[in-house]
Amino acid sequence: MAEVFVAGETLVDFVPDAGETLREVDGYAHRAGGAPANVAVGLARLGSPPAFWTRLADDAFGDFLAETLAAEGIPKTHVERVEGKTTLAVVSPPDSDGPRFGFYGDRDATFGFAPDSVPTEALRNGSPWVHLGGVALTHPRGRAATRELLAVAADVDCPVSFDVNYRSDLVPDGAAEAVSTAVRETVGESDVVLCSKEDAAAAGFSESEGSDLARDLIALGPHTAVVTMGDEGALAVSSDAAPWGAETVRHGGFSVDAVDATGAGDAFTAGVLSRLAGRRTAGDADGDPLREALVFGNATAALSVRSVGGMGSIPSREEVVTFLEARE
Repeated sequence: MAEVFVAGETLVDFVPDAGETLREVDGYAHRAGGAPANVAVGLARLGSPPAFWTRLADDAFGDFLAETLAAEGIPKTHVERVEGKTTLAVVSPPDSDGPRFGFYGDRDATFGFAPDSVPTEALRNGSPWVHLGGVALTHPRGRAATRELLAVAADVDCPVSFDVNYRSDLVPDGAAEAVSTAVRETVGESDVVLCSKEDAAAAGFSESEGSDLARDLIALGPHTAVVTMGDEGALAVSSDAAPWGAETVRHGGFSVDAVDATGAGDAFTAGVLSRLAGRRTAGDADGDPLREALVFGNATAALSVRSVGGMGSIPSREEVVTFLEARE
């Protein structure tokens, strides 16, 4: 039985060759991506292969993504193949101004999760943790499917983690309020929320930073909030309702020679979840699980930025353990 049930998009990242702006880039390499897909593959590489509910188009890129997930050990049980075109995410060069990603495609195949296709039996039969990404909330069917998935998780007392991952470029005209409301509601129905200051500001529900932002998130309902702070590391705040108790933890991250930060946040999330998933009671929380999760997540992210690409740069559990042992 998988420790984590991940739900969300899988898409194709177009990673640029050298160039300061998109106009100067001579070519791109296509790589599998999508935040939930990166997290799912990250968990598999870190020794906790998840169940993964995602949608792949029936085009050539969908074939490529299906083959990639299979090669990473992701079970195909909940990988849906649907009619349509794969969404493409064009990654901007690291030093260029403006949004990090530009999205292309009809989006229905990638983000249009059907509420009546939610794999409820996978949760009712014992998956102990659900992880969701925020991008699916930009699609009306994705919002409905997320509500259904949250309802089932609550019914079977299954902890939920949620990565806000707000992408304003994917919000259709006139839908900003609906998407922001859905983000807020999903935060409120989750147990652990992961967010950056930029995500929170873009989603319109907090202008705070650091521990203040974490407490603002907890005020919406979750018992634990994890805030990523780029090269300053990450912090987490939890309430008395958390299995690990009430605490505030900060870890400054690790200094490495960074090449490409694409997917670093997803690598961090996978590292954190690999340590927290399954810890449902205080009796399970030997040591300081929240601090251990931040350290492990930061180490996973640090290793991921040393090579180009998102999913392909996520390290194995052995690599993370070796990295940490070398710094003790």
